[in-house]
Amino acid sequence: MFVTDGEVEPAGMQAIESLIVNEVLASAEYCKTTSSTNTRALVDVRNGSIDEASLPKCYLTDGQTAGRGRHGRSWQSDGGTLTFSVVMKSCISNIRHMQILPLAVGLGIARFIDFEFAPLQAKLKWPNDVNIGGGKVAGVLLETSGDSLGLTVIGVGMNVSSEPGLDNNPQGISVRSLTQVVGRKIRRYDVFAPLMESIVQTINESHNDFKVIIDEFRRRCLLTGQEISFQHQNRECVGVCEGISEDGALLVSTPRGMQVINSGEARLVRITKR
Repeated sequence: MFVTDGEVEPAGMQAIESLIVNEVLASAEYCKTTSSTNTRALVDVRNGSIDEASLPKCYLTDGQTAGRGRHGRSWQSDGGTLTFSVVMKSCISNIRHMQILPLAVGLGIARFIDFEFAPLQAKLKWPNDVNIGGGKVAGVLLETSGDSLGLTVIGVGMNVSSEPGLDNNPQGISVRSLTQVVGRKIRRYDVFAPLMESIVQTINESHNDFKVIIDEFRRRCLLTGQEISFQHQNRECVGVCEGISEDGALLVSTPRGMQVINSGEARLVRITKR
């Protein structure tokens, strides 16, 4: 099933159609403009209007007016950015899988970049920011409905041919685009289908083999060996990142001992060289 408002870009329609034909997606909704694809997807999840036969379901837009990033930041969107959400079945009761899922999404994006734009090698900033050329090129926001439906909304924002960046960014996060780093013009809907395929494939892989996901994430980890600061129990802490645990948590050596940082419990706020 493919629903569109009729005013969207033809290249985006072609990409969506190919993903459905190739059974990467089961259904999609595509609109010219929306406030947030994650918000739109969550409304449908909570209304019970998504059945299992329609999964994975993608929500694609040519432009977001109020895209949301992690920790309350807003993701700016323009004609050079790719913004979409995909709803997938997940085992919310399996805590380990839910901890691995954000890492798998970021890894899927990194794999796509490496394959399509070799010899680039994407790095990952825990839990799921994707960096190339010294700056953030993509970010991910995962949200659940808060009930037992077992559906997760995965929002992705990627800078393809422009670097609009993030609002509410006191940390001064450096941003990059694929076009900027690769050195040639890249159109957003030319990369959408292979990017989505890589994300879905990596998520499916994570269901069967946590270790492969963790090991590859560790090799790409931007934070390992770096001094970082993070929020923990309403205070700012400083330590050295020692890597990623078997459960996908961040391990940080601090003066108070080893801290195990899980998504939702702490927020990385600064990275500096040791």
